[in-house]
Amino acid sequence: MKKLMKIIYIIILGSLFWSCQEDRVMPSETQENIEDPVEIEWASRMNFDKEIVGTDNTLQYKEWVLVGGDIDDPATIMAFNKETGTKDWTLTFDEVQGADIIYMHLYQNIIIARNAYQTFAIDLESRELIWQINFKEKNERLDKGLIASNNMYYQPSDLNFNPLGGHTQKLYEIDVFTGEYKEVYAQQPDAEGTKSISPPAIFTDQGSDIMIFNERPNAATSSPVTRQEIVAIDINTQNTIWRSKVTDKFASNGLHPPIIYDNRIVITGGDWHMYAFDIKTGDFLWKASISDDSPFSIFTKTNHLIHEDMLYVNENGENVTCINPETGAIIWNNPEGGANCTDNMIYYEKEDLLVFTSWGFGSIMVLDALTGETIHREHRYDNSSYNSDVVYDEELDMFFTSTYKHAIGFTVKRPK
Repeated sequence: MKKLMKIIYIIILGSLFWSCQEDRVMPSETQENIEDPVEIEWASRMNFDKEIVGTDNTLQYKEWVLVGGDIDDPATIMAFNKETGTKDWTLTFDEVQGADIIYMHLYQNIIIARNAYQTFAIDLESRELIWQINFKEKNERLDKGLIASNNMYYQPSDLNFNPLGGHTQKLYEIDVFTGEYKEVYAQQPDAEGTKSISPPAIFTDQGSDIMIFNERPNAATSSPVTRQEIVAIDINTQNTIWRSKVTDKFASNGLHPPIIYDNRIVITGGDWHMYAFDIKTGDFLWKASISDDSPFSIFTKTNHLIHEDMLYVNENGENVTCINPETGAIIWNNPEGGANCTDNMIYYEKEDLLVFTSWGFGSIMVLDALTGETIHREHRYDNSSYNSDVVYDEELDMFFTSTYKHAIGFTVKRPK
């Protein structure tokens, strides 16, 4: 259980302290090894008094890379200059109940963030809290949400949450700018059990927004008999368009939406396979085996990535796999590609590389996107594991992430 919210302060002289050279520890070993494809350009200590157990999400806005505060802190966002690594400013919102930010997402100048019971929005231009929704007052507990392709935020929640089951699963659609919201889906427990849904992918068909998500009809049932279905629902009418079985062996892919390819195919992970369905009818198209030597694969940590005609997936084990999204054919599989990768894989077009962090390895990972070969696996920095996902600035040609100690800026080059 997280500690009670405590009041923290922003040190007035901190701006001078953080801007000095001492807050950036330059890695001599990386600079000396010119063959290393990853070059740490700067590493800035986030807090000299402790390590930061923050969010999985790294964001970027204008000239800053943004990271969340510690699990013990009030809702906190720290901004580091992309070019220098200087900590330029910190935002702390004591008025947000429920303490630290667990997840945060960026749309234009708005950060949508949430903790266990509150969803709230921060305007990065005014650097103010502009709205918040207290779901605890509704006796609801929040699951992972997202900003979907129709520019709305979708927030799953559990009404009367019970870890043994019996609660009602809900899904809210929230306006990013105003915080106005409406319930677009709800499932009460029945004879089969408690329901659980993933955030939705949004598909627009003949002017109607269709949300497609994974649903576990018996979510409180012990593995390996948890079922998984994929469901398409019209947001406005709330009519079910189609519902298809994914697996009855081991449900997965509960924290990320299915992924849409070419507005024709919707793909999701379950048990130890990836499954594809016709986006309009729900007809089964193909399945691809990810890990035959494992009892199951859990697609919860990393979102799937589509780049042109290739689909990249990472299950919670070490497999990183490239699949043809049209046919399900395996293009390559790296069985040690990265354990428990964080939310975002980046396709680095300049070098045809996959760049991401592996929470399980505590590493920055660089894979050849065309062959799957591991180009780089950097374990820790200053004896601290990499624990947040990666963002990329095309203009600076730089990547940004963090460890438990440092915000990190780095560059990548394909070795000759």
